[in-house]
Parts: sequence; C-alpha cells; structure tokens
Amino acid sequence: MVTRGLLLPWDAAAESHELLPGNSGYCATQSGVLRMVSAPSITPPIRKPAMLRHALAAALLFSVPVSVIAQSDATTGSQQDPQAAYQALAKSFSKAMSAWQDELQATIKKDRAAGERTPRSAYAPPTGEFISTAQEHAKEFAGKDAAVPFLGFILKNASRERNAVKWAVKTLASDHTESKAIGDIVDYLPKVARMAGRPAGSLLSDIADNHTDKTVRVKALLARARQNGAADKAEQAVADLEVVMELTTDADLLAEAKEALAEVTKLAVGTVAPEIDGVDVDGVKFKLSDYRGKVVLLDFWGFW
Repeated sequence: MVTRGLLLPWDAAAESHELLPGNSGYCATQSGVLRMVSAPSITPPIRKPAMLRHALAAALLFSVPVSVIAQSDATTGSQQDPQAAYQALAKSFSKAMSAWQDELQATIKKDRAAGERTPRSAYAPPTGEFISTAQEHAKEFAGKDAAVPFLGFILKNASRERNAVKWAVKTLASDHTESKAIGDIVDYLPKVARMAGRPAGSLLSDIADNHTDKTVRVKALLARARQNGAADKAEQAVADLEVVMELTTDADLLAEAKEALAEVTKLAVGTVAPEIDGVDVDGVKFKLSDYRGKVVLLDFWGFW
C-alpha cells in the first residue's frame, strides 16, 4: 500500500499550501521502500517574497558566464558588442518576468476573492519576445562562440517556443559541438528534451562521449547522469559518474559527481528510505525507522 502523497517545498508566502503541478517527490511504503509520486504538468509559479523573487530571477538570468562572450572572436563592422547585448537581454527579461509575476499574483488574489478560478493562460510567462531577440543575436554572431550564450538563453527560458528550441539545438549541433563555450549550457539540454525531441539527447551524448575538452565532457556527463538518474536509469547514471571521477580533478565538479552518485544509489525509486531522525513540533525525538510497517508521508518544507 502506498499513500497518494507528494513531497513539496512549502511556501510561507502562499495563502494556501497547494499541490504544485509538475513537482514530484517520494513517499514511503509500509516496507520502507521509496515510491515516486508526481503531479500534473501545468505549474502555477511558486510564491516568494518580492525581494527574494527578484534576486533569484536576476541570478538565474545572468548565470550564463559572460566570459564566454568576452572570449569570443572580436566583432567587426556593424555587429553589437555581444557581452553588452546579452546583458541587456537578460536585464529586460528579468524586469519583465518580475512584472508578470506581480501581475499574476494580483490576478490570483482577485480571482480567489471573487470565488473564481484563474484561467490557465494566465500562468504562461511572456517569453516570446525575448526568445525572438535571443534568436536574432544568435544569428548575428552565427558560427562564433558569442552565439552560444544566446542559444543557451533560448533553451533555458523558452516556455512555448518549440520551433525556436528545435532551431537552437540544431544550430548547436551543426556549428558548436567542438566549442568550449558549449560546456556552459549543456545542463539545459535535458530541460528541453520534450520540445526538441531526440536531437537534444543526441547532442548531449555526442558532447559527453566525444568532446575533446575534458572539462566540457565532464559537464555533459554530469548533465546526462542527472537526467538518467531522474529517469530511473541508475546503471547508466553510475557509469557516467564513474567516468567523471576518472577525467577530472576539479574539486567542484568532483563534489557534484559525488552528490549525484549518492542520490542515484541511495535515493533511487525502489530503494529503502534512508534513516531520518529529529525532533517534532512538540519537542519529541523521533526516527523514521520507528514507523516501519506503517504508511509514512514525508513533507519537506521551508521558508524561502
């Protein structure tokens, strides 16, 4: 017997604590074995305090290293400075997303007060204009490393722009597979697997198996291992992580590999839940093993 539960982040700013579609988690069965449960795919945004939300948006958007752009071939003629162009795009996107989230929260609050349901379309972020701009910049710097961050922007931020995502993956595969810059965006390839289809997975595997730069290859192997781990392909994930630990001596990359290996081997669906001990809200000490043989739902929450 398995409870129909879900492990979700708990948002202190939310007026109610709802099941957020698209999330997934684990619940323990009577035998102590982990089972994965998940929710539908359309996701209302997680509510966060305004300052933190804006800070997170900025951190996400500027995470593509600008060094990739700065180190690219020098631009000539009428071409823009690629670094300045990317920063301008990221800044305008961050501002637009913050404004959209504020407007959405106001709409949700108004609809709840009226006893109405917020239409599904309201949850779609206005990404189209920015994806188009990124595509224009990628074409402007076609064939150069400076194009890669803009292609990564498309992969990371596209919401409904399927054709743009497919084009970005195709362009990366045809023009940038040997570029060192591609190592900074390989983490986005699993994210777009549904929109881009097999070409995204093929590109990731090509980089992971064949790239001549060890660091780029390691980043791709880590991305593929995480993808396989999430898809319950533990053996493939472990194999990739073992290669990572053979190829690199970088402390940060090794730490990522060890963390991913622990998740794959100890938290995989079907494994026995690890011991958890602590103190409950009444100050009483407890251990997860105390409830062996009973149905247990673990709810991970916090104040973000």
